[in-house]
Formats: sequence, structure tokens, C-alpha cells
Amino acid sequence: MNTLSLTALLIALYGCGGSEVEQNPPQQQDPTSDVYSGPPPATEDIQKYKVALWDNISTQDKCGACHTEGLQAPYFASRNDVNDAYAATNPLVDLATPADSRLVEKVAGGHNCWLASDVACGETMAQWIKLWSDDRVSTANTIELTAPVIRDPGSSKNFPEDATLFSQHVYPIVNQYCVQCHDESADFAQSPFFASNDLTSAYEAAKTVINLGEPSQSRLVVRLGSEFHNCWSDCQANSAEMLVAVNAMSDAIEVDAIDPDMVVSKSLRLVDGITASSGGRFENDMIALYQFKAGEGNIAYDTSGITPAANLTLQGDYDWLGSWGITFRNAKAQASTASSKKFHDLITATNEFTIEAWVTPNNVVQEGPARIVSYSAGDNDRNFTLGQTQYNYDFMLRTAASNANGDPALSTPDAREVLQATLQHVVVTYNAQTGRKIYVNGRLIDIVDEDIAPLASWDDSFALILGREASNQHVWQGDIRLLALFNRELEAEQIAQNYDVGVGEKFFLLFSISHLIDLAETYVMFEVSQFDNFSYLFNGASIVNINGDSVAEGFEVNGIRIGMNGKESAQGQSYANLTRNISAGQALGEPHPISPLGTIIGLEKGPSLDEFFLTFDKLGEHTNVRVPGVIVTPEELPATTETAHIGIRNFAEINHSMSSLTGVSPANIKVFDTYQLVKRQLPSIENIDTFISAQQMGVTQLAIAYCDQAIEDVSIRDAWMPNIDFNQPPAVALSQANRADMIDPIVNRMMPLSLSTQPQALDVSDELSDLVDKLSQCSTNCDAQRTRTIAKASCTAVLASAVMLVQ
Repeated sequence: MNTLSLTALLIALYGCGGSEVEQNPPQQQDPTSDVYSGPPPATEDIQKYKVALWDNISTQDKCGACHTEGLQAPYFASRNDVNDAYAATNPLVDLATPADSRLVEKVAGGHNCWLASDVACGETMAQWIKLWSDDRVSTANTIELTAPVIRDPGSSKNFPEDATLFSQHVYPIVNQYCVQCHDESADFAQSPFFASNDLTSAYEAAKTVINLGEPSQSRLVVRLGSEFHNCWSDCQANSAEMLVAVNAMSDAIEVDAIDPDMVVSKSLRLVDGITASSGGRFENDMIALYQFKAGEGNIAYDTSGITPAANLTLQGDYDWLGSWGITFRNAKAQASTASSKKFHDLITATNEFTIEAWVTPNNVVQEGPARIVSYSAGDNDRNFTLGQTQYNYDFMLRTAASNANGDPALSTPDAREVLQATLQHVVVTYNAQTGRKIYVNGRLIDIVDEDIAPLASWDDSFALILGREASNQHVWQGDIRLLALFNRELEAEQIAQNYDVGVGEKFFLLFSISHLIDLAETYVMFEVSQFDNFSYLFNGASIVNINGDSVAEGFEVNGIRIGMNGKESAQGQSYANLTRNISAGQALGEPHPISPLGTIIGLEKGPSLDEFFLTFDKLGEHTNVRVPGVIVTPEELPATTETAHIGIRNFAEINHSMSSLTGVSPANIKVFDTYQLVKRQLPSIENIDTFISAQQMGVTQLAIAYCDQAIEDVSIRDAWMPNIDFNQPPAVALSQANRADMIDPIVNRMMPLSLSTQPQALDVSDELSDLVDKLSQCSTNCDAQRTRTIAKASCTAVLASAVMLVQ
């Protein structure tokens, strides 16, 4: 066939339609399926969007139940075409500041939140958008200052110190009808405990649910009338009855009026402030984030956006902090082993990681190490642990060079006393080349990891735990305000960046002073946060003009005091001696610092009700002349030469007495190190009138060291207590039948003299028996180690007592 004939044939076939390719119709996604079978992402950014955000929100248990074709627009959860979903999502997100996204605002406001906490839903959605945004997220911690509500400091009613009015009017109602829940001894106790059988405790709790200024807005009233919460008959009648009682209490309280001679600013509540952004944190490679914002319930949510979310279940004695965080007294927060597996998988994949935490230890005598953060399965099996031993942070890690318990631990130096009972930013990092490092408050602690080795034998069945060990032993007490885990080692600059950003919910309060200096929109600004459940933290005083104006005529600022609810605070007046001259021409477009100090002010009614204002000794032309208080000369007492007839042992005598009583050498390394640590804390003279509680704590620490070494030394403990089998759990070794075999030797050794002025041996034995009963109560893993721990505690209780100390 020639070329011309072939061409004619092809034209003929085309005319008949024979050359057309039949196109299959586009497949529709099954609306009940979460499996995506649509077109692939068209661009790299759409692929990032799909992995970070769309894969999480398009499922049936989240936005995919509504925002898909045929249901509710916009179709940003479309499972037919991820590219269409991408186009629908873009108007709903702010890639520079993810927290401002419409998607975040909706779920944080309660719109179809898939968790028990709206706050946690909002934080998680923001994190998914941040993961998509990547380097487009703004790292600048910029705040736009806007004019606050201008309010004159009003006259205020404050709760009396005693509970008389509460007991007369409100308490009879709540103690009758609310005691089934709002009493700490109830079967299903629910805080706040304003119906407690203890009147003082009930009164303190009731202050949080009573509004003296507007009784009708009291939670006690609103919960009954509007929310129908556990009414005892007719809800409206019950609410009216409660309102009458709160009104009667309020009417009997006099108003605290502000002294007209004071030079005062305008007033603000904490909620009137501008939220200080927590942006600017370095969060690349973060695999878990706990900001503890829920404020209620028994779940602390992992809002990192990295699935699975390793949410923590809280149990034991804990409280939520109003400023974000959790107080651990004798509590534990534990993730499931299934969700904790992501730490094993993601960290062993990189062979490096970082733990970052903002913590406030309750004290500096916790031992164990007490477990702050642990990825473990018991007292002697862990992948990693961040713990506390007195003044030290400890970093235990299972590597090829360690044992199953992660020993030897890397610890901060004893002499440095790095760990303090105050808010601290502690970060521990690891990589296989340089080993472990510890940073505190943004600075690297000068210690060297002598056991650098790769990770080895990590167990993926362990659980992430805060506050205690999996065995419920090694309790840590304190506050945790933030916890983040990364599967990369953070650099020093990144750690310093996160330290500088700080932690917790913070507000800028702008107290208007324009009426005092004749410069519109001028304010004294403080950074304020709720420090804990009992106080506020004021910090960083400055003067700013939000119009950007400069000072036309210079003025003085002297003696600033913080007032609250109609009166100056009796404590925390760190700015009372402040003296500053603001010169003519001073630019105030940016905050002009006037004091670097911070101070604590006691909480009274709560952040939504407490009303703050400032007073000035001098501001511009306005002066408040303060009359010095009258100095009362104390009555003179006749001199006396009488002294106490008893004395106490000094530091050297205490050390040698404990050595003699226990049989442990004072040169023992643990005893020696403890003695050097607490030596300055022990009594230096024998006068009992100079003895203080801090010295007793030092005595106790030294006694713990001696008893620990005595019980761990097999020869010493067998000589003391030959009939106790320390290989048995307490239920066997310290049963009622066997208990005297431990208690009697301790009493006989620690109380070798029969003095008429010392406690009776029988009474001491009874006290120790009660102690053994309490310490023997453990839900799991009450093993032989527990038996030794009880023996150490019993030994310490007598060795650190007045029996040894007084002479």
C-alpha cells in the first residue's frame, strides 16, 4: 500500500470514530472510606499539605464527616481530590501564624472537636498547620499593642479573712445539697470542694465560685439556673435560693474604697490584657508536645501533631495550674505503651534525641533519682529518664555502654547545686558521637559524658511516664509547665531560643496614665501571668505610647505600687522604691523599660475577677504624700542569763554519732559526699535555741545516706536483722509475725541508752509499725527492693530524730 492510500485509510477511520481513545469516567471516593484513591498531589507543597494536615483532618472521625462534596462547604476535607481540598483549605489557614487560622479558631471554640478538650483540639490543629507551613511560620515574637478597656478603679468587695458570713448564708445550702460530690471525702469527689466538712477548706474553695460584685454571676448560681447542674428540686427555684444566700453574704461585706489621695492609673483584669504570643520556639523535629492547657480532667494531651498522639493519663494527687501546667504531689501521668512506641521508633531511627522541660521542683531533698520524665517499665528497666537527686538533675540512658537501668547516669555536679526549687528550663540531649549533655536555663552545664556509645537494646513496650516510676516508686514532687521531645539533638542556640521565649500563658497589661501626664494613649505596661493557683507574676515594667508619640514635656515616675480589688497589695511591692526621670523627647513608640524586677502578688478572686491598678508616689505633677507608719517600741524585757538545760550535737558530732550507731564508715563515698553537701546546713553550735527547720532537713539527708548504705551492706544488715529475708517482698518479710525482727534491732541500735527524758521504746516501735503499714501499700511491683526501702525509711526515722540529736 502506498503512502497516499494509507493516509486516505486513516482519514476514513478517523471519520468513523475508530481512532478515538475512550476515556474512563473519574472515580468517586467512597464517602464512608478513609482510604484515598484520587489523583496524586500536583505539587510539592500539596504533598506536604497532604501528609501534615489533610491526612489527619479528612478522616470520618474529624472534618471528613462533614466538609466533603455533597455535605457541607467548604470542601477542605474532600477525599475525591486532594488538590481541590488544598485549594479549599488555603483561605482557612494562616501559614505565617498557624494559631490565627480559621480552622484552629473553629475547633478551639468547640466546633466538632474530636477530643475531650477544645483547647487540645485547637493546639493540635495549629501544630498540623505548622508542620505544613514549615519555614513559612513566623518565628518573630511580635506583639501588636492595642488600646485596652479604659476602666476607673472601682470600689470592690473582698472576702473577709474568717468564714463567718459564708457559714451563715451559703454553707448551709451547699453542705446539705452538694456534699455528695463537692466534698473531698465523697465517693465521687469533684473539685472545688466548697461543701467540705472542714469549713475553712470549704470557704477557700467557695471563693472561686462566688462573685461578690455581681452575685447573679456566681458559678454557684449560674450552674443551677442556666446549666441545670444537680438541682435538688426545681432548678430555677434552687438557683434563686442560692442567689438569695450569696446576696445576703455580699450585702454584709463593706466596700473597699480607694483612697481619694492616691495617684492611680486606670484598672484592668488579667483577661483584659493582650496575650503575649508564645511563638518563636524552635520546634523542628518535635515528636511530642505537652503544654498542659486543658486545665481540667485526667488527660494531658500530646499536641505535637505527630501520630499517634501519646496522651498522658493522670492519676494520684495532682492539680492543674491556672497558668498551664500540672502540680505533681504524689501523682503519675502515663502514656499507653502503644502510643509510646513512637518514641522508640523515631528516636532509634536517628540515634539522637532531646528532652525539653520547664519544671519547678518542690524541694531539693528528693532522692531516687525521683522520676521527672521516664520512658521505662520499672525500677530497673528504662530507655531513658530525666530525674532529680537533691540539687542534681540526672540523665539515665540505655546504650551499648550502660546497663538495663541506664547507669551510669550523667548528673550535674554536686558542688554547683544546679537544681533549685524554682522554675527552671532543663534540657537533656544525646547523640551517638558526643554523648549526653544537660542544659539548665539556656546554659550548657560543664560536665563530660564518660560513657559515649550508641543506643542499644531499647524496648518498644515501655511507656512514657511523668512524676513516678511505672512501679509507682521514686515519686517526684513539683510542677511541670511544658514538656517537648525531639528525635534530633537541639543545638545550643536553639535551646537558648526556647529558654528566651519562656513558658505559660502571659499577658501584657497596659495601665493607662494618659490622664495623669497629658499624653494620649500612654501606658505603664507589665508582663503578667498567673504564676500558680495562688499568685500572679508581674514582670518587666515599661512605659509605652501606642500612637508612637514621644514625650513632649519630661516627667518623673516614683514609687509604683500594685493595687488589687480596691486596695494596695500588702506583699510584693518591688517597685515601691523605683525612681525614674522620663526626659522630654523620649521616644515611646517601643516600650521604654523602667524596671527589670519581677514580683509576686497573691491571687484573691481569680483571673477573671481580680482587678488591678497602679498607684504612684509621684507621676508628673501628681504626688501622693505617704505618712510613715508609727514605730512601736517593744516593751523591754529584763535580761536573763538562763539558758536551755539541753543542747544539740554539732555537725561533727552528728556525723560521728550516725557512723557509730549504724556501723557505716564516715569515709563511705556516698556518706562522705552527702556530709560535704549538707555540712554547712547542720548545727554549728550546741545551743538548742538556734536550731531551725532547715538544719533538721540536713540531719535527715545525712541519716538517709547512712541508713541507705547500712541496709545495702549485706554484712551490716545481716548483723542487725539476721531473721529478716530481704529477698522477699514486704508482705512476707515484714508481715505482722516477722515485723519485730526488723523494728526491735533498729530501736535497740538507735536508742542504746535508757534515759528518762527520751521516748519510750514501745512507743517508738508502735510508730515504726504504723510506718511499715503505710509503706507496704503498693499496687504493683511491691518486691524485695521495696522491703529494703522500708527498712531504710524506718532506720532514718529514728536516726534523724531527737534521740540522736539532743544531748
